[in-house]
Amino acid sequence: MKILIIEDEPAIRETLQDILEFNGHTVRTATDGETGLAAAAERPDLILCDIGLPGMDGYDVISALRQQPHGSDVPFIFLTARADRADQRRGMALGADDYITKPFTERDLLDAIAVRVSRQRRLRERVEQLIEQHRREISADWSHELMTPLNGVLGGLELIEMEGEGISQAELKDLLGLIRTGAERQQRLSRKLVRYFELERLKDAPAGAQAYSCRADATLTDAARAAATAAQRPQDLRLECEPGEVPLHADYLADAVTELVGNAFRFSEPGQPVRVTGRRSAQRYRIEVRDEGPGMSAEQREHIGAFTQFDRNRREQQGLGLGLAIARAVAEIGGGSLTLDAGPDGRGLRVTLDLPGR
Repeated sequence: MKILIIEDEPAIRETLQDILEFNGHTVRTATDGETGLAAAAERPDLILCDIGLPGMDGYDVISALRQQPHGSDVPFIFLTARADRADQRRGMALGADDYITKPFTERDLLDAIAVRVSRQRRLRERVEQLIEQHRREISADWSHELMTPLNGVLGGLELIEMEGEGISQAELKDLLGLIRTGAERQQRLSRKLVRYFELERLKDAPAGAQAYSCRADATLTDAARAAATAAQRPQDLRLECEPGEVPLHADYLADAVTELVGNAFRFSEPGQPVRVTGRRSAQRYRIEVRDEGPGMSAEQREHIGAFTQFDRNRREQQGLGLGLAIARAVAEIGGGSLTLDAGPDGRGLRVTLDLPGR
């Protein structure tokens, strides 16, 4: 690790350098604030800085450093003979990470560095994960999927504009149908995307902030039947639900059920039943959706998330890959859970939405 020492006392500076180099670090030193600030442009991994420097003191150094892009997040540890709370508060307000009080031992120094490096490493790893996740999402198929419906809308409008009065009534009707289909699909995708981000925001709300409740049986029945009708397979729906109430807005529960039942129809064949049940037991209300489709592997069940679609290269899938993520978010908002298992005899998929209920 590259460490910059800014210290005007030769004995302390040399001792620090010896200790750090002996422990495998690369060390650069500076005898005053101006020189140290210039050396910080080389992006050290950590800075040790005396407060009582001549001219530009340690507070001036960190204040100037935090204004620079290359110095905004460098771990910064003050070396000081003063350890009162006022000094510490001032340093922390300027962005210092820690204090080492003189005189110090080798263990004091190495432990302080280890703590800062560990925290910085965790932060860096988290940022890298977020960047990688964002990169995957930007390049994923969902971004293309969101724009695809506009092709039919814009293409149909362009043909109407080009043909003008020469277009027949039958052709105009077909083109308007194409435009309507594209617009309705775009609306569905947009609503789903907006709902997903709304639910993600609600997950971070204080407990009890969403004081809603709804009739689980009525909401479940309506949403399941609507999903079956939309799939043009009402005859394949097997629905059983007991009366019950859950702590969710009816719209959110309906969204979750619609996604789960819609997926069950989408990934099973006509003639295969989709079983939807709602059961109340011991202050819980459990909704179960089962299909007889190809199911999901254990690894896939462990990695469901937003904008995630499995086996897209083998199976045509329209949508954003948000269905299970929406259902899971609804479960969490309601204080429950969402679990995925293989169906009986390993066939199909069984999704369980388990919520507090009465």
